[in-house]
Amino acid sequence: MIYIQNDSNNPFFNHALELYVMREMEEDAFILWRNKPSILIGRNQNTLSEINMTYADEHQIDVVRRVSGGGTVFCDLGNINFSFITRKGRVSNLDKEGQKDCDLTCSGFEKFAMPVVSALRALNIEAEFSGRNDILVGGSKISGNAQYHEGNKLLHHGTLLYDGDLTLLAGALKSKPLKFKDKSVKSVASRVTNIAAHMAEKMDVVSFRAYLRDFIMSEHHIEKVYELTEKDLVEIEKIQKEKFESYDWNFGKSPSYTFNNAVKFPAGLLEYQAKIKGGLIQSLEIHGDFFGELPMEDLCRQLVGKPYEIKAIEEILEQLDIHAYAQNLKAEELLSGLMDLKKGKPQWLKVKLQGGRETEKVKILLSELSLNTVCQEANCPNRMECYNKGTATFMILGRNCTRNCTFCNVSRHLPDPVDREEPQKVAMAVEKLGLRHAVITSVTRDDLPDQGAEHFAKTVKAIRERTPQVAIELLIPDLSGREDLLDIVIASKPDVLNHNVETVPALYSTVRPMANFERSLSVLAYFKKKNPNIKTKSGIMLGLGETMAQIEETLKALRKVECDMLTVGQYLQPSPQHISVVEYVHPEQFEKIRLMAINLGFKSVSSAPLVRSSYHADEMNY
Repeated sequence: MIYIQNDSNNPFFNHALELYVMREMEEDAFILWRNKPSILIGRNQNTLSEINMTYADEHQIDVVRRVSGGGTVFCDLGNINFSFITRKGRVSNLDKEGQKDCDLTCSGFEKFAMPVVSALRALNIEAEFSGRNDILVGGSKISGNAQYHEGNKLLHHGTLLYDGDLTLLAGALKSKPLKFKDKSVKSVASRVTNIAAHMAEKMDVVSFRAYLRDFIMSEHHIEKVYELTEKDLVEIEKIQKEKFESYDWNFGKSPSYTFNNAVKFPAGLLEYQAKIKGGLIQSLEIHGDFFGELPMEDLCRQLVGKPYEIKAIEEILEQLDIHAYAQNLKAEELLSGLMDLKKGKPQWLKVKLQGGRETEKVKILLSELSLNTVCQEANCPNRMECYNKGTATFMILGRNCTRNCTFCNVSRHLPDPVDREEPQKVAMAVEKLGLRHAVITSVTRDDLPDQGAEHFAKTVKAIRERTPQVAIELLIPDLSGREDLLDIVIASKPDVLNHNVETVPALYSTVRPMANFERSLSVLAYFKKKNPNIKTKSGIMLGLGETMAQIEETLKALRKVECDMLTVGQYLQPSPQHISVVEYVHPEQFEKIRLMAINLGFKSVSSAPLVRSSYHADEMNY
């Protein structure tokens, strides 16, 4: 068996590579690879009933069908994929002495999964092979496995959740069983976990991949590393373009099915009945209580035979006068009902995925020092921009919060033990990243006697000792409003003290059920009472149902306690389990609020859809 070096993050290329090795190479092969964000559909699945196409489009997630069966899988650069390609009947490096290769039995799956299980156990992670094709850690799934047979060759591959974005996973794999009827394989939701969360000693995903490669190669006596040749690349890219990038393969191979939907628009009720075969609209009927000059049947006929795909239908609808078929109906509304699209984010909220050396540098440094950031834990839309600038907002005192705010993506589990070395680690990261302005925040720790106040103070001290020139901003929880705890934080002399009120008072019972608006105001007021010269800051989210009058009253209340700086941003729902977005507020409205705040006396205001508490914090520090 050989190890094939593959550094591609392109899911279409990576699947083409597997097929090429299977068909063209004589030797058994072992491959490790990573995909940029992508959804991998099982060979026998209905693509459109398995995934949220709007979500995939907004987050630039590729969709590719595997050659193997099984359910839908989400991949990103926090995952590692592994492949074993062997000839049936041949004793491979993975077999025990005298044991021949298995076929489609559970033991056949287990044999190929066990090298990974052994590698995890060597790290003191209690991994186990379970059921038909899963690897579990602590009862939660970290890997699904699938197989494909072609002639006398067998492909076994699996995905390992190492440090994947579980929020993207939840949003991308959203099937709609009530609206799609077919005989294809349905994905089954499972409890999942990241391997990184179970590591005693932290390592980044690239280091873990290198460890996995070395362990499996050593344990199973794989000595040869194969580098793909130019000839190999040409042939692989040919398979990539002709098969794995084709609409017919990824969508047209879906089984035939019917689609029914009913949506109420301002123009009236629209009821859709469609039959899809081979990825094409075979028949379509749209009924309802709408008014129109032309028969809707004529519009439906123009869509029959066309790909059941957003862009293809958009191009046809752009050429039609939709109002003639249904008065006051918009083309995007008709399309959303036909494709069962949830209302997507407006263009001003779509963030281009970014990467680069600085991003990797920050991630690796944080991993090496076992540090958390609110950027990652709260799923901040600006995290890649900040990482590329070499900045991050450090989140101390663990990853688990003791409160139950319905908007927040930070996890709510048993609180982590306090890392006594964390202040020094944060100080080291601040120095290595060359920060001018460091923002330190934390989860709420009601379980600790001092609720984490002393840990904040120690972190400030550690940063001052290493980099006295750095401005320090503390974004603290309310510390239950206890003045003795607030005194500890104030005595550490940060440059900015930040505490967010988050929303208007009227929404606290649904948005911040364990918090209190007046208590948050008292925290900000106490900052100024103890040190009138300290700069104070707070922030609110929009889009939760608040009115302009409520926003104005909230800003007036903040100015009454002499709050100096203000951030205003759009609330974005981290997952379906969080409170829903009521409205996507237009950028013009954010500008009006910025001017309102300036007129009320705030000295520095950042108000825009993607603004967050610590976004461009160094620029706000007047």
